[in-house]
Parts: sequence; C-alpha cells; structure tokens
Amino acid sequence: MKYLLSTEQMRELDRRTIKECNLSSRILMETAGKGCADLLVREFPAQMENGILILCGNGNNGGDGAVLARWLHHYGYVVTLVNIQLGNLSSETKTNFAICQSLGIKVHKVKSEKHLGWLKEMVSMHSMVVDAIFGIGFKGELEPWLKELFFYISAFAEFKVALDIPSGLNADTGNTEMAIWVDATLCIANLKLGHIIGLGREICGKLYIVDIGIPALFYEDDDNYVRLFTEKDFFPPIRISTYHKNDYGKVYIFGGISGYTGASIMAARAALRAGCGYAFVLYRKRLMSIYSVKLTEALNQPIPENPEDNLPDERALQDILSNATAVLIGPGLGKDEFARKLLEITIKFVDLPLVIDADGLNLLAENPDLYPYLAKPNVLITPHWGEFIRLAKIEKSDLQADCLRELKAFVDKYQAQVLLKSHFSIFCNREEIWVNISGNDGLATGGSGDVLSGIITSFLAQGLSISEAAINASYLLGATAEKLAKKRATASILPSDIIDNLFIKDL
Repeated sequence: MKYLLSTEQMRELDRRTIKECNLSSRILMETAGKGCADLLVREFPAQMENGILILCGNGNNGGDGAVLARWLHHYGYVVTLVNIQLGNLSSETKTNFAICQSLGIKVHKVKSEKHLGWLKEMVSMHSMVVDAIFGIGFKGELEPWLKELFFYISAFAEFKVALDIPSGLNADTGNTEMAIWVDATLCIANLKLGHIIGLGREICGKLYIVDIGIPALFYEDDDNYVRLFTEKDFFPPIRISTYHKNDYGKVYIFGGISGYTGASIMAARAALRAGCGYAFVLYRKRLMSIYSVKLTEALNQPIPENPEDNLPDERALQDILSNATAVLIGPGLGKDEFARKLLEITIKFVDLPLVIDADGLNLLAENPDLYPYLAKPNVLITPHWGEFIRLAKIEKSDLQADCLRELKAFVDKYQAQVLLKSHFSIFCNREEIWVNISGNDGLATGGSGDVLSGIITSFLAQGLSISEAAINASYLLGATAEKLAKKRATASILPSDIIDNLFIKDL
C-alpha cells in the first residue's frame, strides 16, 4: 500500500526512527543521499555525462544534496556543489559540506542576486541540475532573484532532478507561486501529498521512492494517512459461475430532461458494462419515445406522476425503488421542480446505496435543507470542483489553495461521503481518504462523469461498499482512458469509447 504523507507525518516518522531505532539523523541523511546517488547512476547515467550541478540549501535537504555530491564524486562523476545560503546551516548539513571539502569537492557559496548570472552559466554548463534547496519544509514567498533562478532552471536546464520535492512546491498542498519544474523527483522515504495533489504531478515529473529504512510497522500505527490507490489495490466485484443476473444487482437511474437524455443513457450502459445484472432507467413520460429507442440492454419505465400537480408520486415511486439494489440520480436530471421533487424523495426515503451526481448536486446546493441527509450511511456524492464549490459555499481560490483541507472540512461538517473529481480524484469520509491518479485528458469531455457514476452505482449493486465502489470505479475509468491512449489520441476519446472498453484486457 502506498501512502501520501503530510509534512508533519513525515517528520514524525523521522523522529520515531531516530528515537526508537537508535539511529542518528546523520545516518538517515547518509542513507538518503547514497540511495539517491545509486538511483541516478542506475536510471540516468547518460544525463550525467557532462557534469552534475547540485544546488543545496542550508537545511537537511541541502545535507542530502551534499551526501549525494560525495557519492557521485566517489563514483567518478564530475560534480559542482553550490550552497545557496538562506539562513543557518543545520549541523548535519554543515558536517557533510565539510566532508565534501575534505575530499576535494569545492563548495561554492552564494547568497544573493549578485551571483544570479554565474548560477545561470553553471546551469547551462551541466547536463544535469539537482535541486536540493528547500525540501518539504518550504513555506512562504521566494525572494525575486530565486524566482528568476527557478524559472531559468525550469526553462533551460537540460535535465532536472529534485531531491524529495521540487523547491518552491508546498509538500502538503501541491501548490506554488514559483517552483522548479523537474524531469524526475527522488522522494525520500515516501510520497508526500504535494507530489500528487494540486500541481504536484505536473511539476514533479517521474516519481521515484528512495527507501531510508523507516520500519513498515510505523505506518500501521496511524489510521490518518491518505492512501494512494494503485493497480495493486484494484479489485472488481467477484464473479461466480453459478450466479445469475439477480445476484449482480439492479441499478435504477433517473432519466434526464429534453436535450440531456444521453447522460442517463450513458450511465446505464456503463453500469451494465461494469457488471450489474439489470439497469433500469426511469424517465419522464413525455420522453418515452427517446428512451424506448435509445435503450436496448437497459430496461425503462416512466416515473409515476401525481395527477394533481404532475410531480413525481411519492408513494408509487418509493414502491418502484424498493426493487432496486442501488440508485443513481443526477445525470441530465434538470433543475426544475419535477427534478427537485425526485431528489427530495430519493434522498429522504431511499436507504439503498444512493449516488448523487451532476444536476442532483446542483439541486442539492440550491436546497440546503436537504444537507442533513448527506449523513445517511448509504449516500455518496460525486462532485467535480465546480459542483463542490457550490455545495461547500466556498470560493474557487479556497479549493485551489488546499483542496484536501476544504474537502475534509465539508465531510466533517455534514458527515458526508464524497468523491471529489479533478485530474486526480479524492474519496473522503470520516474513516478514510483515498487518492486516485489514473486517467488522462481524454476524460476532459462532457459525459465522462456520467460514465463514472454509472460504474460506481453498478459496483454498489454488486456488493462493494461505498468507499470501495467509489475509488475502484474512479481507477477503472482512468485506467481505461490510459489504455485507449495507446491506440488513439486522447483528444479523440469519447465517453462511449470508455464504456465500450471497460475491462478490455488488451487494446
């Protein structure tokens, strides 16, 4: 299992390792620096042929860089070591700089913009630049000359590597005012939140983990770690040869309004492709002709209406939904009074697994009196960022600044279960947090969310828990898009392509 650590959690693991394993911080620094050196020699020997420029700060990240310089020098590479002096040296870093000097590795010291021209020349002269300036402790703003240096390295360095995390990138949020964009990041001990969320994935390049010997059992002592979902964690619903269609569940999906019927139709097709035994689409009577023609494998029936007001008949609708195994409301639903009444009946009276997406979320945001029902243990909401901003009554800038903080605050306030969708997705409830990063820009097309909600509801109908269904479905959607990208440009991937290729083994 892979974890995404906060800065505080990483420091606590370091502290425990030093105290309980009787290891000094210098030993951990030595292990980290040598591990990074060995990885670079193994993975990037060609990129180091014309010299390595290692830029070190004064903290422990700089100390890791000094150890790296010593080992690369020992392995016969040409190393230029620069100490960018931004405060007091940590004792371990000071010691490792001294060792480098005793071995004949010159430590160039710079501390202001008067050295900027020289630094740019050094960047251009070396085939690899290693960033060991700030590490995970960075917060605040950069001095203007450092911003200029970071931009220059990002734009003009031939090959760039960050030790632990690119300088300027917030290790807890993945946000930055200006960071060094690198080709590879050597993550010390474990992935941090900032490697994955926010802008982290784009800035960090390819991620490598360098083990420094933190005992695995230390991770098991904390239930608050964010978990990164991987292919190894993926488990589709179990298929048994003696089962029949009723054993794989009945998915009920509410159809949409005129012009948006495709959303519920795609959700139904996705649910069937994902393995449920039945998919039913409940539609407004006037749209019977559309659904009767468009749906082949899925069943369909009209939503019962009260003749007095032509709104959904509460009792008759409850009777219909009592036959369901899992329910989806929202894709293409509309936001009129008919749709609002459907949402109210469904969220209040359905105790089966219930997924609320798309217009269901927009209606929910407009009817905060329904928010208390988010605490029902059967309810999952699946907003993208725009929908979540409306639900949480926050600004876009708040979510951009720290999406995990805002999500956890919403979950804590309403006792909700949420799958927050973006170029990475986060499932969060009161007990666990999972992050999924599978996928590509082929999913940046209207309808992809409808496909996802259909898969989730199908998985729920087949017996997965809400957390299992949400994160497994998110992974499957993204992994399918990645497979499709091997045979066609991502710009040409359609939601229907995703549906048609769910669980395809080889493309």
